[in-house]
Amino acid sequence: MNQYPCGVLIAASIACSVSSIAWAQAVLPSDGDMRVARQRMEEALKGMGPARIANPLSVPKTDALPKPVAKSPDISQIAESYRHASSPRSEIPSDIPELMVFVSFSMPKEALERIVAQSEKSGAVLVLRGLKGNSLSRMGEELAALVGKRNVTAIIHPPAFKQFKVAQVPALVIARSGQATKIGEDGCAAPASYIKVDGDVGQDYALDLIERQAPNWAEAARRYAARLAGPRP
Repeated sequence: MNQYPCGVLIAASIACSVSSIAWAQAVLPSDGDMRVARQRMEEALKGMGPARIANPLSVPKTDALPKPVAKSPDISQIAESYRHASSPRSEIPSDIPELMVFVSFSMPKEALERIVAQSEKSGAVLVLRGLKGNSLSRMGEELAALVGKRNVTAIIHPPAFKQFKVAQVPALVIARSGQATKIGEDGCAAPASYIKVDGDVGQDYALDLIERQAPNWAEAARRYAARLAGPRP
């Protein structure tokens, strides 16, 4: 005989008794019988205990979840970290064209150090193409080692290399910011909006060359050259 919970058997017997009324004139159970049956059913249900879920869903504890990794600093933050309030650029009138020197960490260390030292005097902005070894932290370390405590602005801006057609470094560029930002379909600035000197030469030589050979840029070159030379004794 199959074993069923007592409550199920009692409920089935009551159902059979009630359904048999439609087919035969069976005697209905008395109130006492109904109370006894109900009591037995309640006792049987109590004995079965509370219902359980076979595979209950577990809610993960939020404090056990891995913590998010600290947000990586933006590239611009690296550049800003080397932008000092006392930089010579703060003394350059806004209407003067921008002086930039395009460099790379692939250049000899001595050449980079010379450019940094000259840029501190002239107010030139150092422009790099990308990250050293594709590592943001390594680039920060390299910039810190290169710039040190000098008042020099260094930025990482790959589009500028195409904008001013810089194919080799170092390259010195003087650009009119208002015009140079108007990029053509080829991604380059208008030729008349900037002037460029390629080659590993000092800023004094490049500025002197521009002053002598490019009348439209002579005034800007002369101002930056004066800053580079410093006050006369």
